[in-house]
Amino acid sequence: MDPVQLLKYPPYLAVVTFLTGIVIIGGGLLMSSFAPVPEKTIFIWGIFISMILIYTIFNTVFFFAMENNPGYWPISIYSFLGLATLSILTAWLFTGNSLYQVDGFRSILSILVIGYSVFIGIGWSINKIATLTMERDSEKLKRDSDEIGHNLR
Repeated sequence: MDPVQLLKYPPYLAVVTFLTGIVIIGGGLLMSSFAPVPEKTIFIWGIFISMILIYTIFNTVFFFAMENNPGYWPISIYSFLGLATLSILTAWLFTGNSLYQVDGFRSILSILVIGYSVFIGIGWSINKIATLTMERDSEKLKRDSDEIGHNLR
């Protein structure tokens, strides 16, 4: 299967973004011996919050690109919650500071959760409206073709 097509599945996207965050943090901590890096706590929490943002953006884009897949919405939300939980716990493990001790990131995470909810809600609404419109149009086309067929006989 094409790797890009695989990323459209939310759990794979969540795993890839989490592992990307781990690689960036590992590279950044490795580079800290050669060049100055921001404080370790800010760096690690910033990378993990950024990975949640990247998941949010890509997942929303993929959600708009999906063709009538009703199971995508709940899987997407569960993957987001799993990524957010795993990222928060991993950042806490790496830094020793909980989410309540890094105040700025707590408010950023709250904004991300609200923004993700809004994006997914908009995407779901657009898909639902498009589906209802297509059903209505197909019924109208069927009625019109029946009328034309009856008039032709």
